[in-house]
Amino acid sequence: MNWEKAKTVLIVALLITDLFLAGVLYADRMRVAPAENAAAFHRETKELLKDAGIALEAEIPKDGSSLPILDVAYETDTTDNLNQRFFRGKGRVADNDDQRLVLRTARGQLKVLDERRLIYEADAASNAFLNEKEAEKKALDFLAERGFPIDDIALFYSEAAGNRRKLMFTKTYKNNYVESAYTEIDLVGDKVVRMDRLWIDVIDETAEREPLPMATQSLLRLLSHDSLRGRTIKKIDPCYYFNPEEQGTVENLSHGTRGYATVAWRMELDGGEELVLLH
Repeated sequence: MNWEKAKTVLIVALLITDLFLAGVLYADRMRVAPAENAAAFHRETKELLKDAGIALEAEIPKDGSSLPILDVAYETDTTDNLNQRFFRGKGRVADNDDQRLVLRTARGQLKVLDERRLIYEADAASNAFLNEKEAEKKALDFLAERGFPIDDIALFYSEAAGNRRKLMFTKTYKNNYVESAYTEIDLVGDKVVRMDRLWIDVIDETAEREPLPMATQSLLRLLSHDSLRGRTIKKIDPCYYFNPEEQGTVENLSHGTRGYATVAWRMELDGGEELVLLH
């Protein structure tokens, strides 16, 4: 399992050719289908995806839903607070500049990238074997003990090899996912040896609402993406998406940390990858 790939939220670039293709297909099918959100059109969309080599196991959501726009910000904290939370104040600053902070002890370290992404690594070992539920509880306890809220987090993928396990969590707000937030926890036995976290806090829920993209049109835009051939869409859910720089690696983001979340469709692929389809 390629975990670097699994934790990445893939954003489909809706190029002019994609829009043109979707428009042509939509206009053609509307001549024979009563409405885009009708069951017949959903079946036709599923067949078109199948012909393109994309399997669809999830139900296609009905159109017309909307979500309130959220005022959100990346989770951040001060050096002193992080030192206290992770190392009881005993960590030493090994590196510190505008884009990278490293706190280190004899048995572990915490890297902070661009003031928002936390990568914790510990030298620990255990011969214990935990099942998924036990590992999830251990991971949530680890987060809670370090002052992270656990009422806004949902496990969406887990994989074990021997007594090693990786758990992937994502942010939720009122039962909807908030992307591109993630927390990855690696355990050896009952010891957390690594945490990779980029999280988003909801500051406020605005009075304005934004309609979700039409689900069938979003799916039709996937037809020209050959990289999805042979893949299976397991789930389709509404979500929020926040990235002030829109695209780019986390390590190279600018210092923009607050803004408004866009509504989108979140699709989970076989293998644990996430696909976020914007307007």
